[in-house]
Amino acid sequence: MQTGQQPDDAMAAGELLDPVYWFVHGLPWPDDSGIAEAAVAVAPATIPRETLSRDAVQILGCADLYARTHGLRVVFFSDLTRMFTTAGTSWAQLGVDWESALNELEDGPFPRLFLTISERAHLFICNPATDLLIVGSDGAQEMAETGRGLVRQAVASMLAADWPPYIQQIINAGRIRRAG
Repeated sequence: MQTGQQPDDAMAAGELLDPVYWFVHGLPWPDDSGIAEAAVAVAPATIPRETLSRDAVQILGCADLYARTHGLRVVFFSDLTRMFTTAGTSWAQLGVDWESALNELEDGPFPRLFLTISERAHLFICNPATDLLIVGSDGAQEMAETGRGLVRQAVASMLAADWPPYIQQIINAGRIRRAG
């Protein structure tokens, strides 16, 4: 019986517990709610790409590059869509069925967390607009990038706190094993 983790096992557990980044996309917003479980987060490094469709691999590959290029812990699907729109292209022009890919990432056999967020956070997670101005009921204005950055920071903090115990439960239950 093995009494401790081997170095590779410790590294693998570390990557599971503290991934380089999370990929987050919004879910449909329920009517008349101030907060709702309306986003899902996955850790792309923990997902075996060979088990995914070409479309899901394309999205995660773009997210990997985006996270690395921008030094982000949280990449929103809308970040990628905005990047393509700014470049004059789209998921459809690239031949990617993004809806099917997001459904696959939401329903796949790998760890994911559903996030309870505010309607305001949902707007920033889902909306790829570059020129978005949010005006609150008190007349306060907030530019898209400022708001998106604050939401990204809040989501990263939430995931940094909630992901490790969630993954540790899965590891303890024997539902995740190292490949090989």
